[in-house]
Amino acid sequence: MSSPEFAQRHRVGERAFTRERKLPLPQLVRFLLNLRKGATQDELDRFFEIVGEEPLAERVSKSALTQARAKLRAEAFAELSRIVVDEVMRTLPLRRWRGFRLLAVDGSMFLLPKVPGIVAAFEQIGEVTPQGRFSRLYDVLNGLIVAADIEPLRVGERILAGESLPATRADDLLLYDRGYPALWLFAAHAVEQRHFCARLPRTFCAEVAAFAASTARSALITLTPGEEARHQCQAFGLPTEALRLIRVPLKGGEEEILITSLLDEETFPAPLFKRLYHLRWGIEEGYKREKCFAEVENFSGRTVHALKQDVLAKVLTLNLTALLAWLAQWMTRRLYQGRRHRYQVNFANAVSKMKDNVVRLLGLSPPPGLLERLLCAMACEVEAIRPDRSFPRDIKSSRPKRFQPNYKRCR
Repeated sequence: MSSPEFAQRHRVGERAFTRERKLPLPQLVRFLLNLRKGATQDELDRFFEIVGEEPLAERVSKSALTQARAKLRAEAFAELSRIVVDEVMRTLPLRRWRGFRLLAVDGSMFLLPKVPGIVAAFEQIGEVTPQGRFSRLYDVLNGLIVAADIEPLRVGERILAGESLPATRADDLLLYDRGYPALWLFAAHAVEQRHFCARLPRTFCAEVAAFAASTARSALITLTPGEEARHQCQAFGLPTEALRLIRVPLKGGEEEILITSLLDEETFPAPLFKRLYHLRWGIEEGYKREKCFAEVENFSGRTVHALKQDVLAKVLTLNLTALLAWLAQWMTRRLYQGRRHRYQVNFANAVSKMKDNVVRLLGLSPPPGLLERLLCAMACEVEAIRPDRSFPRDIKSSRPKRFQPNYKRCR
């Protein structure tokens, strides 16, 4: 999409980006994609040193950034990210599970600056720092964020999951943890003709409790809605469909109950589902990438508009990083094919390599050979793959990481 088309689609006001400025639309987009973590003025100075290829280039002020970014909708980055993911799915042989693209759905909370505009939009309970809710559709086999929502905590995870269904495709299989199951959500998948697999609490309903008390490995059931669930389904015109329960034994002697719309036991035998549900853990790694590697809670502004721009811009850069890491993985397999273990690209290092280089790659004249050198650098920084390892979760009761606007890192 050309700059005029992009501006026409996502600008605010008829005269936005029509004057010659020090921070025109292409420069603004590249700056926001550059995984900003430090003090804003220092990041601006560094950016223009890269663009101008000279140290201490002419300074652009924080005020100029504030004025420019006010004219660009945050949703522009979501649209660009969708284009990237769709094009990658169309052109590259990405990993799949039995023909399905595996999309995990999960939510997470994040900390927000405590300023009146943000508190009013996202609400605040007592004296606690205001928080918002992330919701993600995450391709767990390829590390791509297919859709990203940012909403107040009052909007439930199930509601966001239902609203994300239009962003899915017929060849998607959605994975949910045990906080998501609801009869209306299952029925919504049937209406959209989408397959799913979710973990259930044993007390979800009478049919599930009876199955859990039995010794059956797999069973087809039709859930009987309670009064509230029946009203929900009737309100949305949702049908009640046959579903399948599966018992999955765990190492410690415990069992988990899964429910799925994949009814064919010959094509999808019960033993497959232990590994399938385990793949849902990839979305937890995805949130670690956002919060720890990209510092998505490290905001460059104190408005709702700036907050959403920062989050969605970093989501797009993480998707670009995942694409390059996927390409570098082919090189890694060749480099380490004689080793005892298989190796994979270290994603934390890949994100680090993207800093500043994403600006160079997206310029009108990228440095010759930069992409090849970047892929080689990613392919050489690897970590061994050791399957079937598990560790107890160490949930520490420490103070959450905060990013104070007046004390961000400098170079």
